[in-house]
Amino acid sequence: MKNMSKHILHLQNLKVVYNQNENFVPVIKDFSIELKKGEVVALLGESGAGKSTIGKALTGLLPPSAQVGSGTLNLYPGLSFQLSSKKEDWKFIRGRKIAMLFQDAQLALNPVLKIKDNFKELLLYHGLVPEQDIFTFSSKLLSKLHFSDPVRVLESYPFQISGGMCQRVCLALALCLEPHLLIADEPTSALDDDCQKEVLDVIKQMNQELGLTVLLITHDIEVAHALADRVVVLHKGAIEEEGPARTVLSTPKSSYTNRLLSSRFVKSRHKSTKLEPSTEPILDIIKLEKSYSKSQPVIKDVNLSVYRKEIVGITGPSGCGKSTLAKCITGLETPHGGNILYRGKEITGLKGKQKREICKHIQLVFQDARACLHPARTALQLVQEPLHYLNIGLKRECSIKAKIYLEHVGIRDDTQLRRPPQLSTGQCQRIALARALVLEPEILICDEAVSALDTHIQVQILELLHHLHYQLDISIIMISHNKKILESFCDRVAIMNNGAIKEYMNSNYSIK
Repeated sequence: MKNMSKHILHLQNLKVVYNQNENFVPVIKDFSIELKKGEVVALLGESGAGKSTIGKALTGLLPPSAQVGSGTLNLYPGLSFQLSSKKEDWKFIRGRKIAMLFQDAQLALNPVLKIKDNFKELLLYHGLVPEQDIFTFSSKLLSKLHFSDPVRVLESYPFQISGGMCQRVCLALALCLEPHLLIADEPTSALDDDCQKEVLDVIKQMNQELGLTVLLITHDIEVAHALADRVVVLHKGAIEEEGPARTVLSTPKSSYTNRLLSSRFVKSRHKSTKLEPSTEPILDIIKLEKSYSKSQPVIKDVNLSVYRKEIVGITGPSGCGKSTLAKCITGLETPHGGNILYRGKEITGLKGKQKREICKHIQLVFQDARACLHPARTALQLVQEPLHYLNIGLKRECSIKAKIYLEHVGIRDDTQLRRPPQLSTGQCQRIALARALVLEPEILICDEAVSALDTHIQVQILELLHHLHYQLDISIIMISHNKKILESFCDRVAIMNNGAIKEYMNSNYSIK
């Protein structure tokens, strides 16, 4: 039985607004929460509800455009201060007392340092481990998080490991300081089922053995059900409903909570067009090879054909090479062997004008959307970027087209004038999708394009992709660890493991 008699944190009357061109947009409205030692509290809500803003406010990581109107943070025993004050020194709180596990894992890691040096930087700053022992300490910690080859991971740069691996590395970095409170912001959104279970098991283990208090920020009802003692439902920056997890998740009182819980994939009448066997592929991948080191191939002997108006899914465990394959197709990575043919023409190694021309026809939506969006530009400007870069249309035409596609993905009104630091990760992911679709490409590659979205937004985006799939004759490659999405959305699904496609499974689109 958990001992949750002692309070370790009390946040009172938090109010946050974002300064948007001298207009102050309220994001958090008089939010209060109390956390007990050893308690796991899930903060539920749809994309843009303000969940991540609360996590950043508790760690002093709000962007400059955010202004705290009020809010008192009490950390027991004996530490109390106003979050609106700029004088607090967060280095004694952040990490040691309150640790943050970010949703955008790759953004949280220094991209020019190897993973071992990310550990070294943190541990030396806090003076916890002698320098000569850091590698051994880090390796043992990664082993506890079920890394099969921790030495290789420590010797890698963040861009050389998968998004799921980056997420687990960030969890290890957060836990190595043994904080009193762990704020986990969508900790499993980028992970396959097996890795998700491993991460949840580690968080549960730390919670039970060390009495670690966890504020779990999530849109995933199943994750909240698996971990949470208590649930707080957030809607438009205010608490909609709260109570014991079993009560709220089984018999919600609020209609908004009920809508969140009832959002799910169901069968519909939509069916993908079956292609004749003689149809020539629009994309051919032949015996593709890619390695980051001679001893560790990431992709080996991959063969894949994608036909016009076909939706092909690619799934597999974290680190199996899914994202690397997408980068090879779009020219962001150079394969070491094999061929990639677009409409029968070789496209590997293209440069200059030829490469820009291919960009019009093949677009990639990245897993870490925020990392590919310029933080100083508005959503409207970001979606216009590829049109300007490829000299497509006049300035006014580009603006009109960008607005249309932003509205298609649910970014409307004043949200189109906000910048990425003022938006949730789910909103950033929708902007990245709009930016890819605005070119109306023939092939759209979606790398975990809906992983950061709550369920009913996932359905909206998948319905949009289905509509555009027919309207614009787009072929789609959907990369995801979520087999349920792929089974319901794709014509067929390729299963990858250890850098190779092992088998295919057929599927029909059945989302409503």
